[in-house]
Amino acid sequence: MGPASRASAIVRSSLEAEGRADELWDSLAEAYEFFVRRLVVTLNDYGLLLSEYRALRLCRSAYVPLSTITKSLGVTPAATTDIARRLAGRGLVRRVANPSDRRSTLLAITPKGARLYRQAHARYRSYLGRLNGSLSTEAREEIGGSIAEIRRLVAEIEP
Repeated sequence: MGPASRASAIVRSSLEAEGRADELWDSLAEAYEFFVRRLVVTLNDYGLLLSEYRALRLCRSAYVPLSTITKSLGVTPAATTDIARRLAGRGLVRRVANPSDRRSTLLAITPKGARLYRQAHARYRSYLGRLNGSLSTEAREEIGGSIAEIRRLVAEIEP
């Protein structure tokens, strides 16, 4: 039994267990945290945090308002300001006053930032490709359906 099959079997058995909902959702949270830690390790060689990588991704083809980054990353405005400060300090982005709203700031990726993003993105995609390649088509479809259902449930049910 391959890693994907074992993971599916564990998830299925968790789903079938009555009265153990907390274990199921704790397991999901732990799997997500482990996945994110692996993504962080993947980006470490480039000196990027996952949030910084995602901000560069957003800026790669356009000037982006900080508020857009805040919404996309799901972080606070203060966290976005900190991300922008770190990226600008390394010369990876430029902060530009928004010509249509002087109260807001836009980020623009620099050539140095674009090069670093392309390098980091190649490694990131390679890692995700290896994960994807280890799954059967059926497993990918099942996981995709499960993720869609989880998103729907989480959005629907108030904490």
